[in-house]
Amino acid sequence: MTPVQVVLSTVLGVALVISVVTDVLRREILDAVTYPLMAVALGVRLFTEGLGDLEHGVLSGLVAGAGLAVLLLPAALRGRMGWGDVKLMGGVGAVLGFPAVLAAAAFISLVGALQAVVTLLWQGAVWDTLAAVVRRWAVRVRLASVDARPGPQHHIPYGVAIALGTFWALWWQHGS
Repeated sequence: MTPVQVVLSTVLGVALVISVVTDVLRREILDAVTYPLMAVALGVRLFTEGLGDLEHGVLSGLVAGAGLAVLLLPAALRGRMGWGDVKLMGGVGAVLGFPAVLAAAAFISLVGALQAVVTLLWQGAVWDTLAAVVRRWAVRVRLASVDARPGPQHHIPYGVAIALGTFWALWWQHGS
């Protein structure tokens, strides 16, 4: 790893740990963490690699950050995920750049799916969740009315999946 990669990985690691703590304890990922993460990542990329291309420089960070953030937009717009998660993913992409961000997206998705299953099992909410899926399906095929009572909402702090998936991607990238 180059000194620049060490600095960026360290800044990313600190931001991810802080985000996990605040997401678990307060259900929020702070702008005071995500915006500086993106600014530092893009600034370091610009200073050390210049404008670059798809695989290097600030352009790589911009494309990767925007790409990861766009993956979460539908969930954020529907209120199923917070905007802090979207901004944190943008910061991860800005640090990792392209194509490393593709591995991160895959690992974050895998960890997030596992986290959701474990959380629902732990909370005893598997049947509630399956019932909600059936209710939504029944409304879509017009077997039930829209005013059917929604099930309870369960909070799954996605910042944990973002952090673990990103650390996994960093390990995978530098271990191979």
